[in-house]
Amino acid sequence: MSARSIRIGLLGCGVVGSGFVELLAHERSRIASRFGVTLNLGQILVRDGEKTRPHVARSTFTTNALDVLDGDCDVIVELVGGVDCAGAYVRRALRNGRNVVTANKALLATTGRELFDDADRRGVALGFEASVCGGIPIVQALTRGLAGDSVTSIRGILNGTSNYIVSRMEDGMTFDDALRLAQERGFAEAEPSLDVDGVDAEQKLRILASLAFDEPIVSAAVRGIRGVTGADIEEARADGCVIRHVATATRVPAGVALRIEPRRLSADDPLARVRDEHNAIVVNARATGELLFFGKGAGSMPTAAAVLSDVISIARSSQYARMTG
Repeated sequence: MSARSIRIGLLGCGVVGSGFVELLAHERSRIASRFGVTLNLGQILVRDGEKTRPHVARSTFTTNALDVLDGDCDVIVELVGGVDCAGAYVRRALRNGRNVVTANKALLATTGRELFDDADRRGVALGFEASVCGGIPIVQALTRGLAGDSVTSIRGILNGTSNYIVSRMEDGMTFDDALRLAQERGFAEAEPSLDVDGVDAEQKLRILASLAFDEPIVSAAVRGIRGVTGADIEEARADGCVIRHVATATRVPAGVALRIEPRRLSADDPLARVRDEHNAIVVNARATGELLFFGKGAGSMPTAAAVLSDVISIARSSQYARMTG
C-alpha cells in the first residue's frame, strides 16, 4: 500500500520550528515506512524570507501568514508563540477546516477552551502535546492512558529554567550568577520573568489540570524562585532536604486548587532527584496509583519531537479521514 501524502504548513521557523524542519527531514522515510504517511512541508512563515535555512528551499518561505493559512495544506503547525497573532492564526486555520498542531502553552492557557470547542464544531483536530514539558508525553497519558481512571492530584517540576537555576545554586552559585549562566546557555530569555516568577509553570499546570479534572480551577497561588537564597538551600541541605520549584494541582471541595512555589522536599521524594533543565510530573490516580513522567521538558529537538508526534497522529486519525473523505 502506498503512503498517504500529507502537506504541512508551518507558521514560524525559529528555534523550535527549525528543529521541527530538521527532525522531519531525518525521520520522513521512517515515518512513511512505519505509519504509511508521507509528510511534506508546504509553505513556511518566516520573518526574513531571504535568510537561508537548512533542509528547506528558500522558495517555500513566505512573510505573509495568509499564504500558509489559506494555502493547500492538511495540517498547520503553529510555532510563532505569543497569544494575539498566534490566536488569530489558529482561529483562521480552524475556520478553514484545517487540523492544527501548536506548542503554544500561553495561548492554550488563555483561550484553550474556545479553540478546542471550535475544533470540535468543525470536526478537525487540535494537537498540543508539545505545549507542556516538551518531549514528555504527559498530554497523551492524561487524555488516553488514564482515560479509564480518576486523577486525584498532579505534582511536578514544570519549568526547566527555574530548575536549572536552583540546581546551579545547589552547586554554590548565587541566584544572579545562575540566571546569567542560564541565559548564556539558552535556557532563560533575556527577560526571564515568565520563568523565574512562576508564570510559565502556572500556564502549563492549567493545561494539565484542564485535562485531568472535570472540575473548574477555583484558586491559584503562584510564587517564583526570585526569593530563594543560598542560605535557604544550605538550611534545607542540613535537614536532608532540597528546594525545588513545584507546581501542584489537587481536588478541593469546590473544584481544583493550583499552587506553584519553591518547596522543601525530602531527599527520597522523586522530584528531589530532578536537576538541571529536566522536568518531571507525578500523577496520582485512584486505580493506577502513582506514576512518574521524567525527561527533557524544553529545547528545540524534544519539543519538535512532540510536535511531529501530533502531526503523525492527526495524519492517521479519523479526523483526517473525515476531512478528506
